[in-house]
Amino acid sequence: MEEIIYISLYGLELKMKKIKGIFCHDLPIYKDKNGMYGCTTLTDDVFKRYLNHVDELVVATRVYHLDCTLEDVHQEKITLPNLKFIDIPNLNKPQYLLTRLHRATKMMEVEFKECDLIFIRGGTIADIGVALAKKYNKPYFCECAGIAFEGLWYYSLLGKLIAPFSELHTKKMVRKAAYVAYVTDEYLQKRYPTKGVAANISDVVIEKVEDAVLEKRIEKIKSRRPDEPWIIGTAAGLMTRLKGQQFVIEAMSRLGDRYNIRYELAGTGNPEYLLSVAKKFHVEDRVVIKGEINHNEILSWMDSLDTYIQPSMQEGLPRALMEAMSRACPCIGSTAGGIPELLEPDAIFKRGDILQLTNIMSEFYESNWYDHSRYNYSRVKHFRRDILEEKRKDFIGRYRNYVLNGK
Repeated sequence: MEEIIYISLYGLELKMKKIKGIFCHDLPIYKDKNGMYGCTTLTDDVFKRYLNHVDELVVATRVYHLDCTLEDVHQEKITLPNLKFIDIPNLNKPQYLLTRLHRATKMMEVEFKECDLIFIRGGTIADIGVALAKKYNKPYFCECAGIAFEGLWYYSLLGKLIAPFSELHTKKMVRKAAYVAYVTDEYLQKRYPTKGVAANISDVVIEKVEDAVLEKRIEKIKSRRPDEPWIIGTAAGLMTRLKGQQFVIEAMSRLGDRYNIRYELAGTGNPEYLLSVAKKFHVEDRVVIKGEINHNEILSWMDSLDTYIQPSMQEGLPRALMEAMSRACPCIGSTAGGIPELLEPDAIFKRGDILQLTNIMSEFYESNWYDHSRYNYSRVKHFRRDILEEKRKDFIGRYRNYVLNGK
């Protein structure tokens, strides 16, 4: 049934249709033993972007049920009103698609019949959303944040079989979207062109960029003694090989003992594989597993680094790299995704190319990094929250006006 909002204006009662939106994404959200939902990625700040334009937002994503509290697993509580969660089961295995896809589609279809604005972000659940949008002839808003092919190709043997089909499907999905927000300036636009209205709006925002940070970094570089270790770091999942920390470890081994390097790894997950790589290349005494670092403390950790490295095989526009740049930290990155749009050319290596990475690390070790610090600090200013939020608000507002008013 269509919901109506009644507004009293100068004694007259006006009727307005309640605007509903649906957000379709495959990233998991957690539901704790008290019935509270939470996530460190899909947070209140993220959902506010959509609630600025709808009266109610339905969230269709994977839900993992916990027998503990959100605090116990370090997840951020979602507290916004006017959010409705659909507990979509995990669909990311072939057997699950066979046994659960029909049920998941029916769960989403109930909501799609009444939703006005459709936000598509990625994954199998987003694919269902696109199919339902087509079925009900509803224009959708697509957020293009990564490469479908790479996320599967580097994951498993089964992923290699699925990757080409997923890539073609993503190209079709983006091409037919009414509005598309790309997180890159050029990279994703070239790979996934659209017939709809497009804008480049990063999904990573930097809270503030202070001149004092750059001054402090320059002073840190000046005061570093030759006998001190060169501290490098990466913040990424520790359980996956897609983030490429193993390449940095091997590069350390190639550089040899003459280079006094300590590599710190922050992130969640089992580090067993990375530790085995460190042992294989005889640098286990110089690889430090920091584990999960609270987001409130991650910037302080980045301040302690001499260089940040993002050696990923697959990326969109990496949050951790941009946060390191906001601390005026000299950075090295691979050619994955939009990383080359962020860093200077002499700080970029071809993903997976250990020899090139080794050479760049050697050059950084011998240099004073001032130019990279200043460049990174200047570049990341374009990603300040106030700039991006205003741009995103305007763009989603244009999509809303298109759907509701046909213009």
